Amino acid sequence: MNGMGRDGDLTIRAMREEDAPDLFEIYNQPAFRFGTLALPFESFEAVKKWAEPRSPRDLHLAAQANDRVVGAAALRPFYGRRAHAAEFWIAVHEDFAGNGIGSRLLAAVIDTADNWINVSRIEMTVFTDNARAIALYEKFGFVIEGTHRAATFRNGRFDDVHCMARLRPSSGL
Repeated sequence: MNGMGRDGDLTIRAMREEDAPDLFEIYNQPAFRFGTLALPFESFEAVKKWAEPRSPRDLHLAAQANDRVVGAAALRPFYGRRAHAAEFWIAVHEDFAGNGIGSRLLAAVIDTADNWINVSRIEMTVFTDNARAIALYEKFGFVIEGTHRAATFRNGRFDDVHCMARLRPSSGL
């Protein structure tokens, strides 16, 4: 997939081990930590391990602009009776937010789920105050299925998260 990003051509590709320094930079940005369960002061090794596939079924993508990773995403399918479902995460460098990188990454995740690995349900949680992320997910057919009250502790207080999911339209679910 190619297109224009803020710094020129944007390529969505499989994540590589050498992407770890750029992912570490994204992971440690305040906007990333605020919108995720990430903690401050994570070590390089901890972030590298977090970004590694947990199973051969996982899909890990990088959004590269010129010679720099400016975004990343992962699709992690479940097993057994939940093999039709998966969770995902997505991250975009603060300096590149609002340039369609998240949309490109999410489109690639959904294409893989729908057309390559037969995942018919993709789900995640998102902070209720993360309007930008919620708008992105809704643009791709995700709906809010419920809200977990006081689900996580962030910035000295308990915050709520929405449970969101997308069912593949042709799946019959």
